[in-house]
Amino acid sequence: MRRRLADLDRLRDVCTGHHRHTLGEPPHEALRRVLRRHLRELRSLAAHEDAGPEQLRADEEILLEMAAECRSGECLTPAYLTDLARRAPDFGVPPDLPEDAGKVLAEAATVETHPVIRAAHVFLVCEGELWPDRPAPPPPHPLPWVLASLSLLRSNHPPLPMDRRLAAQLAAARSRPDHYERLLALIPIFADLMTAALRAELCRTPAAAPPSHGPAPLAAALHRRIQEHLRRRGDSLTPVLRELDPTARATHSAGDVSEEAVAQQCDAAAARALFERGPDCWWSSVEITVMDAVLRLLVVVQQVGAPSSGVLAVTADGVLTCSEGPVDVLDLACTDCVTLIPTDCADERWPAVESFIDDVTSRAIHRLTQAVC
Repeated sequence: MRRRLADLDRLRDVCTGHHRHTLGEPPHEALRRVLRRHLRELRSLAAHEDAGPEQLRADEEILLEMAAECRSGECLTPAYLTDLARRAPDFGVPPDLPEDAGKVLAEAATVETHPVIRAAHVFLVCEGELWPDRPAPPPPHPLPWVLASLSLLRSNHPPLPMDRRLAAQLAAARSRPDHYERLLALIPIFADLMTAALRAELCRTPAAAPPSHGPAPLAAALHRRIQEHLRRRGDSLTPVLRELDPTARATHSAGDVSEEAVAQQCDAAAARALFERGPDCWWSSVEITVMDAVLRLLVVVQQVGAPSSGVLAVTADGVLTCSEGPVDVLDLACTDCVTLIPTDCADERWPAVESFIDDVTSRAIHRLTQAVC
């Protein structure tokens, strides 16, 4: 956990340095755009997606007002936190907090620890106040997320993203038997979400950007390893797939130029990971044909935002084309990505990249066999 949080802090340092040379959207409008996306994901997690544009706009305004208060140094007194809980979006389910909840939340919000650990602690304490005698994981409610995000904003971190694809992971973490176990399970999820948030923060239009950190050597080294690993995986799967179809085959390709079809897959992968890709990418793909189904799995090293940041991300996209048409076989969350900063080296980060490739390959092959069996 310490290593994961240290990696997150290093990424945040890169992000902070990059912003010194950045001229993008006004902070207020950039935050509005971020909060709008997060609110949509929260509503999806809570199975409450019937809000109209006016309600969404009202929720955005409430959160923007709260964020401004937090960044102004408003004291986290019990009375203030009680007032926040009353004003926060509730998706039609007003929170039922006990009288002393403000004091409990104030204590949680001022714990001296890493900002991500504190945010996870605030999230769980708020849930505990909402549902003190819970026999099972409570239903999702926006208030714990609101208070966790405000805690992060006070520490000069972006608000906590959410992703509906993480519903099962979040439910598993929240179903642990006690607060400590829930905290241990939630912190890695929050760290991955904050990594995604920082990737998004990097993607502002640069003004007088400094010279690039030169990610090309790292990207090229990873590209070679990814290409070899993906080839081995594809070749090892072919004999198994020929039990289903004697003509099954796997073909491999790679490149460092975004052709039109590849560019579309790269853009889709970057969007899911909450960043805009830079001009360069290094991609490897395997195309597996079984019966009338064709699976195209792409693994790509991409620049996160402008090349000057020096940050890279290893992402993936998988498309299965069969009689029903093309289907996304991965459905990756914003956390399904490996982020690399300029000081990383290929040997140190390869285990994480290799694990990511193995995971997306297994997911894609599972969907392929389901389609042809």
